[in-house]
Amino acid sequence: MTMLFGRPEEPTLSVTRTPLHETCPECGGTGVDGYPMLDLRGWCLVARCLDCLHVLRREPSPTPFGFTYVPFSAHLIGDDGGTRG
Repeated sequence: MTMLFGRPEEPTLSVTRTPLHETCPECGGTGVDGYPMLDLRGWCLVARCLDCLHVLRREPSPTPFGFTYVPFSAHLIGDDGGTRG
């Protein structure tokens, strides 16, 4: 059996979170970040409160094939065209 993706060498995985400078409507917290997330429906981009974990927005990551799966590596491409490491 061939593996498409090898086992990560890092002990933990993380994603880059972007501060959105918004206020959470649930708790009034000002720590709202945007980041890619994988849930049962596939990859999505979320805006989530860091204090109460309320999801302000969830947007599916579209693909040209009409479904919402996008490989995680697609979210790791930086503005300069290189991958973040």
